[in-house]
Amino acid sequence: MMRFTRCLALLCLLMTACTPHRLGMTTGPETATHPLSGRIWDTQGQRYITQPELEKKLRTARFVLLGEVHDNPVHHRLRHDLIATLIRDGRRPAIAMEQFDREHQAALQQAQHEPSPTPESIKAAGRLDAGGWHWPFYEPIIRLALDHRLTVYAANLSRADAFRVSTQGAAVVLGTATFRALKLDEPLPDTARRSLEHIIEEGHCNKAPPEILPGIVSAQRARDAVMTGVLRSAGDEGAVLIAGNGHVRRDFGVPHYLAQYPQGRDALAVAYLEVSAARTAPADYFNAAAPEYDYIVFTPRTPRPDPCEDIHFKKR
Repeated sequence: MMRFTRCLALLCLLMTACTPHRLGMTTGPETATHPLSGRIWDTQGQRYITQPELEKKLRTARFVLLGEVHDNPVHHRLRHDLIATLIRDGRRPAIAMEQFDREHQAALQQAQHEPSPTPESIKAAGRLDAGGWHWPFYEPIIRLALDHRLTVYAANLSRADAFRVSTQGAAVVLGTATFRALKLDEPLPDTARRSLEHIIEEGHCNKAPPEILPGIVSAQRARDAVMTGVLRSAGDEGAVLIAGNGHVRRDFGVPHYLAQYPQGRDALAVAYLEVSAARTAPADYFNAAAPEYDYIVFTPRTPRPDPCEDIHFKKR
């Protein structure tokens, strides 16, 4: 029988984007001198674009999916400014956030209808896990939403439900009808499934026992499908998704599930990726044959310790 000596490793993977970035596998300082840092790449047009061009391209998309490396402050600032620009251009999208779990949606909705809601009251109503999410990074977007009366939605499957999906299956946790409505009964294409499995293995520092990986794949798929359902319920003004880069990938993330619905095909995915000294060309960061994102915003990386030193598995 296998078990974690540090079970937080599994829980982190179930509650976040299942990417090496989340677990800090990109370590060491990076500077703005990297040739890609501060630039934006259009993966379909195969060219650099400017920030105003990106804003123009996103202006009319029903769903705007904005990724992040969760602990990179530059990503949060850039996304806040992008949403503010969309609002100035006349958009009034809902804001769907990975940082809030879906079971708190009713309380979150009620808090937004109070006479004078504040970011702190939204945080409390949505029970944001301050230990897992750095509140100062997300507070500005919530304040922006409140200032412009944009609805904030809880988009995430809870950690507890994700763990149950990994051990019992999504149909049991979500119910058969929801399981089918979210298209979870349809398998991922082989290439997408292999990519997701590879990312999960990397996220576990290639130390996880193989028998736990299928469950984590199921949990990650359920989270992406649940986020898709939240976006589709957002109304005629569409929505902006705030989530990790893994969730906005076209091959296995939210765009994969959105594309199965006519209204969901009007979606654009923007990744905010940290540069690597060893990778100096845009093509080093995505699959040119089938781009995982529509646009990539390159930024310096945030220094962080290597957590792989603290992740261990052993037999009991």
